[in-house]
Amino acid sequence: PRLLLTVIERLGASPAEAVMVGDNANDVHAARAAGIPVILRAGGYIRVPATELGADAVIETFAELPVALARVTGRALHPEN
Repeated sequence: PRLLLTVIERLGASPAEAVMVGDNANDVHAARAAGIPVILRAGGYIRVPATELGADAVIETFAELPVALARVTGRALHPEN
């Protein structure tokens, strides 16, 4: 997870403030190793159905991302965002 943690650090954030959004098993593994939640977009380069990869949430479209982020972080959605 070193690359993922380095990116988070360089953005001035901490793993507690991060969520991985990806589309395959490697994304789930990296997020888990970094100790951050992971949301998968179904489709993409997945050989195994996204729902079977152990992500915290699975979305079909990026329009679903704000609700999924709120769910996995426990933070309420802000109507203006």
